Amino acid sequence: MSSCTISPPHISSFPVQLSYDKLVASPILTASHLDKLSKAVRTYITPSQTLDTATRILVALQDIWERVRDVESAAVVCRGRHTDKKSRTSGLSEKTEEIVNANAVAFVLATRIAATVLASLPLHSATEAGQSEVQATVKGSLNGFIREAIRMGANVAVSGHNVWAAQIVAAAALRFRYLLESSVHAWYTSDHQSDSEALFAEVLVVENRLPEYSIEIVSHASAC
Repeated sequence: MSSCTISPPHISSFPVQLSYDKLVASPILTASHLDKLSKAVRTYITPSQTLDTATRILVALQDIWERVRDVESAAVVCRGRHTDKKSRTSGLSEKTEEIVNANAVAFVLATRIAATVLASLPLHSATEAGQSEVQATVKGSLNGFIREAIRMGANVAVSGHNVWAAQIVAAAALRFRYLLESSVHAWYTSDHQSDSEALFAEVLVVENRLPEYSIEIVSHASAC
């Protein structure tokens, strides 16, 4: 049976030859660098720039998510052609798997940077109206594409497909939401706290789930 192929734009230069572990442990994502980034945001972003900064970051992050969603939707069709247990994780061509994984890793890396910046914006210095605008913008994303990413991971996992990409995306989305909701000033909240309880129940019955996915679900559920 022939494998499906997917050819989305904008990812041909992504360094898929690098391991995921090396990417998430790269210097730009170390605690010391993220701390410096946080301090820079608090120092140099003015209250009047908070809304534009938040909007630009969330638009960029949503663009990455949409690429993840689009290639995963196409991959679902491919996997649907493989109904036996053995082939459910191998129904995609090697190139297609690389594309799916590359987009997923890009989302994971971007959420870590985005969460640091958003949690560090000087909202305490902004006007009440300015605070409300930024909070509404972030909340819209938490209730929108971030929630979609969380649900996608759960749906793929419980479907019986052991899809690595969907699980790291869902874990990253959960971590992103948690970091914003537990930030110093707790400026941001979503309307879907019950998602965590549902995910917690679902993941308990999933075999071969990723440890980081399980950890994020338990951590988020415990914090609710």
